[in-house]
Amino acid sequence: MSPKSKYYPLFKYLKQQPDSGLVELSFVEVEELTGHKLPASAQITRAWWANGKTSQGRAWQDAGWLVDDVDFANQYVVFRPARITYRVSPIRKSVGWSGEQVKSLREFAGWSQQELAHRLAVRQQTVSDWEVGNHAARRSMSKLLQMIAEEVGFPYETG
Repeated sequence: MSPKSKYYPLFKYLKQQPDSGLVELSFVEVEELTGHKLPASAQITRAWWANGKTSQGRAWQDAGWLVDDVDFANQYVVFRPARITYRVSPIRKSVGWSGEQVKSLREFAGWSQQELAHRLAVRQQTVSDWEVGNHAARRSMSKLLQMIAEEVGFPYETG
């Protein structure tokens, strides 16, 4: 993380936090740390908070943290240590994904159900059905979900 980045103070702050639990910051606290007002997209879209290769994403990831949750109604973000991973259980010698895990992957990537559906070449309703537990992803979809998880850096374990 470059000290010239406007998100460097956030990096520095998170780097100093013990990685034994979650760190919750209000949007105002993030603005105070960085000395910059958050863009409008940070106030309304999960994608801005995605754990990706953006300058803001690099700030928390380089510090060893990931965005775990964003609450737009109450205007706060929750960071978790990057060492904490999600567990995905095998089904028929292949990685199986529960609805909660599909939703976690989608939110981690900062995507809507429609965006994930587009990437998997399925309907948005299919993703919704997986997430609420009406159906489970079949083996071929589980493999695609695993590939997407690896592509976006979603931390998960099989076993």
